Amino acid sequence: MTTLTLELPRDLLGLLQERASERGQKLQEAALRILQKELTPEARSERERVLEVLQASGLVRPLSEELRQMIDPDIDYEAVRRELAERSFDPPLSQIILENRGEK
Repeated sequence: MTTLTLELPRDLLGLLQERASERGQKLQEAALRILQKELTPEARSERERVLEVLQASGLVRPLSEELRQMIDPDIDYEAVRRELAERSFDPPLSQIILENRGEK
């Protein structure tokens, strides 16, 4: 990644700090997310292109309306993802998954 230094008005910095705090993010993460949200529509991200290919192949389907209603819009899923990545599971998740699959 490339480093960019910005001079922000105090009120804008305050808003950015509030946003980061509300979402459990570092200031840099909040700023990057806002920039991505603003600029990404102009150029589809690699994630969007991969998702489109996976959906076309039938490997990924859109969420059903029932599952969509279970989503809590107040949860920052990136923070959850980071927290889960930092945890260690005993037994490891891979072992749990293999045990749940059973015999082939």
